[in-house]
Amino acid sequence: MPDRLAAIISLGCAKNQVDSQIMASQLLDMGYSLTEDRSQASLLLINTCGFLQSSVEESIDAILELSQWKDVGTCRHLVVAGCMVQRYGRKLAESLPEVDLFLGTSHYHRLSELLARLEKNSGVAPVYLSKPREILEQFGSSRVADDNPASVYLRVADGCSNRCSFCMIPRLRGPLRSRPVQAVLEEAELLARAGAVEISLIAQDITAFGSEDGDRNRLIALLEGLELIPGIQWIRLLYAYPDGVSDQLLQFMRDSAKTLPYLDIPLQHCAPHILRAMRGRPSVMEADELVDRIRSAIPHIALRTTLMVGFPGETESDFDALLGFVQRARFDHLGVFAFSPEPGTRAARLPEQVPSTEKESRRHRLLAAQGEISRDLLSRQVGRLLPVLIEGPHPETDLLIKGRLESQAPEVDGAVLITSGDAETGRIVLAKVTRSHTYDLEAEIPAGDDRDGEMKPAERSASETL
Repeated sequence: MPDRLAAIISLGCAKNQVDSQIMASQLLDMGYSLTEDRSQASLLLINTCGFLQSSVEESIDAILELSQWKDVGTCRHLVVAGCMVQRYGRKLAESLPEVDLFLGTSHYHRLSELLARLEKNSGVAPVYLSKPREILEQFGSSRVADDNPASVYLRVADGCSNRCSFCMIPRLRGPLRSRPVQAVLEEAELLARAGAVEISLIAQDITAFGSEDGDRNRLIALLEGLELIPGIQWIRLLYAYPDGVSDQLLQFMRDSAKTLPYLDIPLQHCAPHILRAMRGRPSVMEADELVDRIRSAIPHIALRTTLMVGFPGETESDFDALLGFVQRARFDHLGVFAFSPEPGTRAARLPEQVPSTEKESRRHRLLAAQGEISRDLLSRQVGRLLPVLIEGPHPETDLLIKGRLESQAPEVDGAVLITSGDAETGRIVLAKVTRSHTYDLEAEIPAGDDRDGEMKPAERSASETL
C-alpha cells in the first residue's frame, strides 16, 4: 500500500543503530516500506538517546520537529523509543502529547505487536517501560541491511554491570546480559552473506562479554569463531573497559589474521583519586602502565580513548596531569567530554563541582593538544602503501571516494579521501597516502592495483608508536 511508508530517525550510539534496524525489520514484515522523506511517511519512529542532558534535549527537539508532519504531512502515528523513554517514563506522555506510543529499551522486539494494538485503540499514548533483565538469543538476527553492508556493527551484549558514578547506562539498559556465542556467530554469517567485510563488535563493555556467567574467555572464543567465517576480513573491538584488557586478549590480537590491532578503551582520566570517584573502586593499574602494557604486546596497535574533564573535585593540577598523560600516550584517536551532572547519578551529588566555563576550557585545551598529536602521527603515513576499506563516494562531492584504514573505526576516527583511482564500495584495496590533515588522509589508488582480500598481519600499518 502506498500509504504504508515509515521513516526511522536514530540518535545516539551505534547500539541504537542496531536497535533501529531491528525495528525496521518488523515494520517491513508489517507491510511498511521505508523512506527517508519524512513528509511522506505515515509512521515516524525516533529512537532516542538519554545518556546526557544534551542528548535528551536533542531528542526532544527532534520529536517536536517530526510532530509537524502530523499537521502538514501524512503522518498518522509518531512513535518514540529508546533510552530517553526509559529515563523519563510516563512523564513523557504528559509533556509530549504529540506522540502516540512510547517504547522502553527492551520493547524493540514487540514493536509490531504494540503498533497493531495502537491502530485499534486511541486515547492517551501508552508508555511501555522495560525491566531489562533478558536478552533474546536471536536478538539482531532479523534486521534490515545497513546503508553500507560492507561495514556493520554486531552487538554481542546489552546492559552494563559496572557502576560508574557518572553513568546512567545500567539504569537505562539494565545489567550486562551477554548473547550466546553461537547466536552471535549465526548473525555474523548472515551479515557476511549480505556483503559484510568489516565487523565491529559493540557492547557497553566488550571485555566483560560472558563475565556474568564467570566466563572471561568467551570473547576470545567468539573471535576464534568469527575468524572462520568466509568473507569477513576485519574484526574490530569497540568499548573495551580498561580492567578487562587481559594478556590473553592482547596475545590473540597480536597473532590474529583478522582481528585488527585496534582498541577503543574509555580511560576517562589518569588521576587515581578521580578514577576512584568515577568507578567506585581503585583501578587495576595506572593509565600509563596500561597503555605501555598494550603497546608492549602489540607495538603497531591503534588506540582510541575517551576522557572526561571537569569531574567533581578535578583541580587545575589534576587537569595538568591529564594533559601530560595525553601528550605522553599519543593516542591515535581521542574523544573528550565535559562532565555533565546527570540527575540520578552519584556524581551529580558530589561536592566541588567544576564551573561550566572551566570544563569547556579544559575540554578545548585537551582537544587542541590531541590535534597536534594527530597531525604528527598522520604525517608519518605519507608515502606509505596501506590497505583501505572503500566506503563509497564522498557524501559532499562525487570527485572523491571515501575509505578508512584499519586504524580508523567507522564514523568517529577520520577517513581516507581517495583523490585518484577507482575501486568498488566494500573492497579493501591498497592505496598510497599522498597528503595528511589533522584527522584525515588523502591517498591514490595505483593504476592496475585494486587488490582486495585478507591482509596478513605483516601488511598492517597502524600509526607508529613513539
